[in-house]
Amino acid sequence: MGFQLDRKAMFALAGAAVLAVALVVSFILVRTGPSPSVVRPAAEGRLVRVLPLKKQEKTLWVSGYGAVRPKVEVQVVPEVSGKVIQRSPGFRSGGFIQKGDLLFEIDPRDYALAEAQRKAQLAQLEADIQRLLQEEQNNRADLEISERHLRVVQAELDRNRRLRDQKVISENQYEATLQSFLRQERTALAARNALALIPPQLAQKRAALQVAQAQLEEARLNLERTKYSAPFDGRVRQAKAEVGDYLRAGQPIGAVHDMRVVEVPVSVPVEDARWVVRRVEGASRFPASQEEAQRFFSSAEVLWHRFGQTFRWEGRVTLVEAGLDEATRAITFIVEVDAPLGKWVPGEYPPLIAGMFVQVRIRGIAVPEAFVIPRTALHAGDQVHIFRGGALDVRKVQVLRKDESEAVVQNGVDEGEQLILSAIPDAVPGMKLRAAEAEPGNRTPPAGRAP
Repeated sequence: MGFQLDRKAMFALAGAAVLAVALVVSFILVRTGPSPSVVRPAAEGRLVRVLPLKKQEKTLWVSGYGAVRPKVEVQVVPEVSGKVIQRSPGFRSGGFIQKGDLLFEIDPRDYALAEAQRKAQLAQLEADIQRLLQEEQNNRADLEISERHLRVVQAELDRNRRLRDQKVISENQYEATLQSFLRQERTALAARNALALIPPQLAQKRAALQVAQAQLEEARLNLERTKYSAPFDGRVRQAKAEVGDYLRAGQPIGAVHDMRVVEVPVSVPVEDARWVVRRVEGASRFPASQEEAQRFFSSAEVLWHRFGQTFRWEGRVTLVEAGLDEATRAITFIVEVDAPLGKWVPGEYPPLIAGMFVQVRIRGIAVPEAFVIPRTALHAGDQVHIFRGGALDVRKVQVLRKDESEAVVQNGVDEGEQLILSAIPDAVPGMKLRAAEAEPGNRTPPAGRAP
């Protein structure tokens, strides 16, 4: 019993010793520890990120999407009917052709016979004309002789009339002379009539000759059309002709396109299209030709996003389609790209070919003095928040253009003022704020760079 009491007393003394040591250590830490940090009261204002405003020249780019298509594409249509006797190896879908290459040939024998017939007809008409010319010459000579003879008989008739009146010759002798005169007069009249018929006959033959010449030319053209040659260096998009096939005139059998130039039609909303047409000094009327219209448009770039990369080709706006698109009510710009195969490197850079769906960025006008701000800093009603003198200032600004990433502002703010980038719930003009300048990563990208 006594041992148990001693044991309890020992535990009590040990606990008291530990408590005393803890109290001493706590006192020492309180006396020698650092002073507590001062926390500013909320009344000093919310901390916000700000960005100093700076004027810059901003090029307004207009973006759109479209499918690449050939600028020049020709439908291959036979102009004569017949059986194919020859076809070029390159005249297949995807094949390459050179200007002047024979794509296919139709059996020319029927057309060669037609040409020979027209030549014979033409030769016959030319011979008929020569015969008529000779007849005209002969009839003119006959008429001249007949008229001379008639004048002689006329003189004899006049002399016999006087002799009859003088009772020198009988009436029968006079009548014989008169009959001779009448016969000669009929002969001269027949010669005149024969000569008068020659010009109409010549005109008829010459008209027929012109028809025959036109028919011969048509036969020659048809013979030439049995061979279809490539109109330019290009590529075959489709071809439906094999040796032995019978082709009908006017029935398309394929298409070839020029590979030197491609184009992309891009539909742009009306509100964005106004930034594409640049101002030209002295221009006061709507362009009346392609050359005049070209002055109003600038360069463009075509982008193709594939394989985690962006491939780029330089282009230019060359045309604006007449009127608005009936479905979208947008304006369609035509962007041309020269040498679409020029950048091709196997396995590294693809060619720009028909059918590719691409992004097009058209360089618009340049605004000389503008503020480019993040889109998130523009609030409802085209208002921005400005940090001024430790308080919030709400400004109404003139917005030239805005998209998903940025807004272009021209009036309502001044250079050097601090734009608030942070969201402020229940913003009230004059509320107290504290500024923390935005990091460089929060600044908008330089004008003209691709997104």
